[in-house]
Amino acid sequence: MKQHTYIFEELDPLVFCQTWGLTYEEASQYLKIKARTIAAYACQGKVTRRNPSSRVKALAAMQHNLWIQEGKQPVDSRPLLAIA
Repeated sequence: MKQHTYIFEELDPLVFCQTWGLTYEEASQYLKIKARTIAAYACQGKVTRRNPSSRVKALAAMQHNLWIQEGKQPVDSRPLLAIA
């Protein structure tokens, strides 16, 4: 059975982390931001909550698309199904 692969223009960095099984530290290397910035995206508090910029979303999508083209399979594709 062939698994669906999705190509994105923008991808939320938290979905990127969950899909590929990356820690915030590992993802920060690909997204060119600090791990604490990704943690702020995940935070539910009113003061510390941040929304990812279009640049960060585009970088997450570019890395995701690159890995898909290389034939790598996501660890967990359920988050992608929710937004596709």
